[in-house]
Amino acid sequence: MSRLHKMSIQGIRSFGNRDQDTQVITFFSPLTVIVGPNGSGKTTIIECLKYMSTGIMPPGAKTGGAFVHDPKVAHDTEVRGQIRLLFQDVTGHNVQVQRTLVATQKVI
Repeated sequence: MSRLHKMSIQGIRSFGNRDQDTQVITFFSPLTVIVGPNGSGKTTIIECLKYMSTGIMPPGAKTGGAFVHDPKVAHDTEVRGQIRLLFQDVTGHNVQVQRTLVATQKVI
């Protein structure tokens, strides 16, 4: 049986894009409950899990632009979003998957 261990999120939606802003979620067995106020990132965590396991972007984020932290908000021309997922596969081996997305702002 597969098992999730940890996921780190950086530069995705409201999660900051600096190294010190990386958030790590640890999954517990047999259950992890994700709670928090509106706008705290609960849906983003679920959408990151879906993206990491299926490669399907969240609704309305076909190119990743609406999924990656907004460069205008970050006061930067480029924001790099990164998600890492550590899990145990069905054979018992630990596997780490990483996906990186980049959003750029055109400077006129």
